[in-house]
Amino acid sequence: MLCREKSVIIFNTLFDIYSKRTVLHILQNIINLIFPPKCIFCARILDASTKINICGRCFAKIPFLEKNYVYYEARNNNERYFDTVVCVCEYTGIIKRAVIKFKFFNKASYYRAFSKLLAQKLKKMTNNHKFDIIVSVPLHKSRERDRGYNQAFLISRALSREIGIPECSGALKRIKNTATQSLLKKNDRLLNTRDAFVVSSNNKVYKKSILLVDDIFTTGSTVNECSRVLKEAGAAYVCVAVIASARK
Repeated sequence: MLCREKSVIIFNTLFDIYSKRTVLHILQNIINLIFPPKCIFCARILDASTKINICGRCFAKIPFLEKNYVYYEARNNNERYFDTVVCVCEYTGIIKRAVIKFKFFNKASYYRAFSKLLAQKLKKMTNNHKFDIIVSVPLHKSRERDRGYNQAFLISRALSREIGIPECSGALKRIKNTATQSLLKKNDRLLNTRDAFVVSSNNKVYKKSILLVDDIFTTGSTVNECSRVLKEAGAAYVCVAVIASARK
Protein backbone atom coordinates (compact mmCIF):
# COMPACT_ATOMS: atom_id res chain seq x y z
CA MET A 1 0.00 0.00 0.00
CA LEU A 2 2.83 2.33 0.88
CA CYS A 3 4.46 1.77 -2.49
CA ARG A 4 1.17 2.44 -4.22
CA GLU A 5 0.70 5.68 -2.30
CA LYS A 6 4.21 6.79 -3.19
CA SER A 7 3.56 5.93 -6.83
CA VAL A 8 0.36 8.00 -6.82
CA ILE A 9 2.21 10.96 -5.30
CA ILE A 10 4.98 10.70 -7.88
CA PHE A 11 2.47 10.36 -10.71
CA ASN A 12 0.47 13.38 -9.53
CA THR A 13 3.64 15.45 -9.21
CA LEU A 14 4.72 14.58 -12.73
CA PHE A 15 1.18 15.25 -13.96
CA ASP A 16 1.22 18.72 -12.40
CA ILE A 17 4.58 19.49 -13.96
CA TYR A 18 4.10 18.16 -17.47
CA SER A 19 0.44 17.66 -18.21
CA LYS A 20 -0.84 21.22 -18.39
CA ARG A 21 1.31 22.16 -21.34
CA THR A 22 0.74 18.78 -23.01
CA VAL A 23 -3.03 18.93 -22.56
CA LEU A 24 -3.16 22.50 -23.83
CA HIS A 25 -1.10 21.49 -26.86
CA ILE A 26 -3.40 18.55 -27.63
CA LEU A 27 -6.53 20.65 -27.16
CA GLN A 28 -5.13 23.38 -29.41
CA ASN A 29 -4.41 20.82 -32.15
CA ILE A 30 -7.95 19.45 -31.89
CA ILE A 31 -9.41 22.96 -32.08
CA ASN A 32 -7.24 23.74 -35.11
CA LEU A 33 -8.53 20.63 -36.88
CA ILE A 34 -12.17 21.53 -36.19
CA PHE A 35 -11.73 25.27 -36.71
CA PRO A 36 -8.72 25.80 -39.01
CA PRO A 37 -6.64 28.83 -38.05
CA LYS A 38 -6.78 31.91 -40.25
CA CYS A 39 -4.27 34.63 -40.97
CA ILE A 40 -5.10 37.64 -38.77
CA PHE A 41 -4.34 39.98 -41.67
CA CYS A 42 -6.00 38.44 -44.73
CA ALA A 43 -8.13 35.63 -43.22
CA ARG A 44 -6.46 33.01 -45.44
CA ILE A 45 -6.99 29.51 -43.97
CA LEU A 46 -3.75 28.09 -42.59
CA ASP A 47 -2.46 24.59 -41.94
CA ALA A 48 -3.69 23.08 -38.67
CA SER A 49 -0.10 22.68 -37.47
CA THR A 50 0.76 26.35 -37.93
CA LYS A 51 2.56 27.93 -35.00
CA ILE A 52 1.49 31.50 -35.67
CA ASN A 53 -1.70 32.76 -37.31
CA ILE A 54 0.01 34.69 -40.07
CA CYS A 55 0.39 33.50 -43.65
CA GLY A 56 3.69 33.73 -45.52
CA ARG A 57 2.57 36.57 -47.79
CA CYS A 58 1.42 38.76 -44.92
CA PHE A 59 4.43 37.90 -42.78
CA ALA A 60 6.63 39.33 -45.53
CA LYS A 61 4.68 42.62 -45.31
CA ILE A 62 5.14 43.11 -41.58
CA PRO A 63 7.22 46.27 -40.93
CA PHE A 64 9.62 44.68 -38.44
CA LEU A 65 12.04 46.91 -36.56
CA GLU A 66 15.58 45.66 -37.03
CA LYS A 67 16.95 47.20 -33.85
CA ASN A 68 16.02 45.84 -30.44
CA TYR A 69 15.18 49.06 -28.65
CA VAL A 70 13.08 52.15 -29.34
CA TYR A 71 14.61 55.54 -28.61
CA TYR A 72 12.68 57.62 -26.07
CA GLU A 73 13.53 60.94 -24.49
CA ALA A 74 11.36 62.42 -21.75
CA ARG A 75 9.83 65.79 -22.58
CA ASN A 76 9.06 68.95 -20.63
CA ASN A 77 11.61 68.07 -17.94
CA ASN A 78 9.71 64.89 -17.07
CA GLU A 79 11.81 62.00 -15.90
CA ARG A 80 11.89 58.71 -17.74
CA TYR A 81 11.17 55.89 -15.29
CA PHE A 82 11.37 52.78 -17.48
CA ASP A 83 14.80 51.52 -18.48
CA THR A 84 14.21 50.58 -22.10
CA VAL A 85 11.57 49.76 -24.73
CA VAL A 86 11.52 46.56 -26.79
CA CYS A 87 9.32 46.74 -29.88
CA VAL A 88 8.50 44.30 -32.67
CA CYS A 89 7.18 46.49 -35.49
CA GLU A 90 6.58 49.97 -36.78
CA TYR A 91 3.02 51.18 -36.17
CA THR A 92 2.08 51.31 -39.84
CA GLY A 93 0.56 49.23 -42.65
CA ILE A 94 -0.99 45.86 -41.87
CA ILE A 95 0.25 45.95 -38.27
CA LYS A 96 -1.47 49.27 -37.56
CA ARG A 97 -4.75 48.02 -39.03
CA ALA A 98 -4.56 44.77 -37.08
CA VAL A 99 -3.75 46.49 -33.76
CA ILE A 100 -6.71 48.84 -34.18
CA LYS A 101 -9.02 45.87 -34.84
CA PHE A 102 -7.51 44.02 -31.87
CA LYS A 103 -7.99 46.97 -29.56
CA PHE A 104 -11.30 48.47 -30.65
CA PHE A 105 -13.16 45.98 -32.87
CA ASN A 106 -13.46 42.84 -30.73
CA LYS A 107 -10.62 40.90 -32.37
CA ALA A 108 -9.36 39.53 -29.06
CA SER A 109 -8.03 36.34 -30.69
CA TYR A 110 -5.23 38.36 -32.32
CA TYR A 111 -3.37 38.17 -29.01
CA ARG A 112 -2.06 34.71 -29.97
CA ALA A 113 -0.16 35.98 -32.99
CA PHE A 114 0.99 39.17 -31.27
CA SER A 115 2.33 37.33 -28.24
CA LYS A 116 4.29 34.94 -30.46
CA LEU A 117 5.79 37.84 -32.42
CA LEU A 118 6.86 39.49 -29.18
CA ALA A 119 8.25 36.22 -27.82
CA GLN A 120 10.30 35.73 -30.99
CA LYS A 121 11.74 39.22 -30.59
CA LEU A 122 12.70 38.67 -26.97
CA LYS A 123 14.24 35.26 -27.63
CA LYS A 124 16.44 36.66 -30.42
CA MET A 125 17.89 39.34 -28.18
CA THR A 126 21.24 37.96 -27.05
CA ASN A 127 21.63 40.87 -24.60
CA ASN A 128 18.16 40.35 -23.17
CA HIS A 129 17.76 41.22 -19.51
CA LYS A 130 16.63 38.46 -17.17
CA PHE A 131 13.08 39.22 -16.05
CA ASP A 132 11.44 38.05 -12.86
CA ILE A 133 7.81 38.81 -13.72
CA ILE A 134 5.60 40.05 -16.55
CA VAL A 135 3.06 42.82 -15.87
CA SER A 136 0.54 44.25 -18.33
CA VAL A 137 -0.68 47.85 -18.44
CA PRO A 138 -4.08 47.67 -16.72
CA LEU A 139 -7.40 49.02 -17.94
CA HIS A 140 -9.88 50.61 -15.59
CA LYS A 141 -12.60 48.14 -14.59
CA SER A 142 -15.32 50.08 -16.40
CA ARG A 143 -13.27 50.32 -19.62
CA GLU A 144 -12.43 46.61 -19.50
CA ARG A 145 -16.08 45.77 -18.88
CA ASP A 146 -17.15 47.81 -21.91
CA ARG A 147 -14.45 46.34 -24.16
CA GLY A 148 -14.80 42.81 -22.81
CA TYR A 149 -11.05 42.26 -22.34
CA ASN A 150 -7.74 43.96 -21.66
CA GLN A 151 -5.69 43.53 -24.82
CA ALA A 152 -2.37 44.05 -23.01
CA PHE A 153 -3.21 41.37 -20.44
CA LEU A 154 -4.13 38.86 -23.16
CA ILE A 155 -0.70 39.38 -24.72
CA SER A 156 1.19 39.22 -21.41
CA ARG A 157 -0.58 36.05 -20.29
CA ALA A 158 0.25 34.25 -23.55
CA LEU A 159 3.78 35.71 -23.53
CA SER A 160 4.28 34.27 -20.04
CA ARG A 161 3.60 30.80 -21.41
CA GLU A 162 5.88 31.38 -24.41
CA ILE A 163 8.97 32.52 -22.52
CA GLY A 164 8.37 30.88 -19.15
CA ILE A 165 8.26 33.98 -16.94
CA PRO A 166 5.50 34.35 -14.30
CA GLU A 167 2.60 36.63 -15.20
CA CYS A 168 1.84 39.03 -12.34
CA SER A 169 -0.47 41.69 -13.75
CA GLY A 170 -2.40 41.82 -10.48
CA ALA A 171 0.55 43.73 -9.05
CA LEU A 172 -0.47 46.87 -10.94
CA LYS A 173 -3.93 48.45 -10.88
CA ARG A 174 -5.55 51.42 -12.60
CA ILE A 175 -7.56 53.50 -10.13
CA LYS A 176 -8.48 56.42 -12.40
CA ASN A 177 -10.70 56.03 -15.46
CA THR A 178 -8.68 58.20 -17.79
CA ALA A 179 -9.73 59.55 -21.17
CA THR A 180 -8.59 57.64 -24.25
CA GLN A 181 -4.95 58.60 -24.86
CA SER A 182 -5.22 58.54 -28.65
CA LEU A 183 -7.77 61.37 -28.53
CA LEU A 184 -5.51 63.71 -26.55
CA LYS A 185 -2.63 66.02 -27.42
CA LYS A 186 0.86 65.01 -26.31
CA ASN A 187 1.02 67.36 -23.31
CA ASP A 188 -2.48 66.39 -22.18
CA ARG A 189 -1.54 62.69 -22.15
CA LEU A 190 0.95 63.29 -19.35
CA LEU A 191 -1.69 64.88 -17.13
CA ASN A 192 -4.27 62.29 -18.12
CA THR A 193 -2.27 59.36 -16.76
CA ARG A 194 -0.83 61.07 -13.68
CA ASP A 195 -1.69 59.12 -10.50
CA ALA A 196 -3.84 56.71 -12.52
CA PHE A 197 -1.99 53.59 -11.32
CA VAL A 198 -1.05 51.98 -8.01
CA VAL A 199 0.91 48.91 -6.97
CA SER A 200 -1.32 46.45 -5.10
CA SER A 201 1.54 45.12 -2.95
CA ASN A 202 5.12 46.33 -2.87
CA ASN A 203 6.33 42.81 -2.10
CA LYS A 204 5.20 41.69 -5.55
CA VAL A 205 7.56 44.08 -7.34
CA TYR A 206 10.27 44.88 -4.79
CA LYS A 207 13.74 44.35 -6.29
CA LYS A 208 12.12 42.65 -9.29
CA SER A 209 13.14 42.96 -12.91
CA ILE A 210 9.84 43.59 -14.71
CA LEU A 211 8.71 43.19 -18.30
CA LEU A 212 5.87 45.72 -18.71
CA VAL A 213 3.62 44.77 -21.64
CA ASP A 214 1.38 47.02 -23.73
CA ASP A 215 0.10 46.95 -27.31
CA ILE A 216 1.53 50.16 -28.81
CA PHE A 217 4.06 52.83 -27.82
CA THR A 218 3.43 56.40 -28.92
CA THR A 219 4.26 59.23 -26.50
CA GLY A 220 5.21 56.77 -23.77
CA SER A 221 3.23 58.63 -21.09
CA THR A 222 1.14 55.63 -20.00
CA VAL A 223 4.00 53.16 -19.62
CA ASN A 224 6.14 55.86 -18.03
CA GLU A 225 3.53 56.46 -15.33
CA CYS A 226 3.20 52.72 -14.76
CA SER A 227 6.98 52.50 -14.48
CA ARG A 228 7.06 55.40 -12.03
CA VAL A 229 4.79 53.68 -9.51
CA LEU A 230 6.62 50.36 -10.02
CA LYS A 231 9.99 52.00 -9.36
CA GLU A 232 8.65 53.87 -6.34
CA ALA A 233 7.42 50.52 -5.00
CA GLY A 234 10.95 49.18 -5.26
CA ALA A 235 11.17 47.62 -8.74
CA ALA A 236 14.81 47.29 -9.79
CA TYR A 237 14.34 47.33 -13.57
CA VAL A 238 11.44 47.98 -15.96
CA CYS A 239 11.56 47.03 -19.63
CA VAL A 240 8.55 48.05 -21.71
CA ALA A 241 7.59 45.48 -24.37
CA VAL A 242 5.15 46.41 -27.15
CA ILE A 243 3.95 45.08 -30.48
CA ALA A 244 4.27 48.36 -32.37
CA SER A 245 5.59 51.87 -32.04
CA ALA A 246 5.20 55.11 -33.95
CA ARG A 247 8.78 55.89 -32.88
CA LYS A 248 11.90 54.40 -34.47
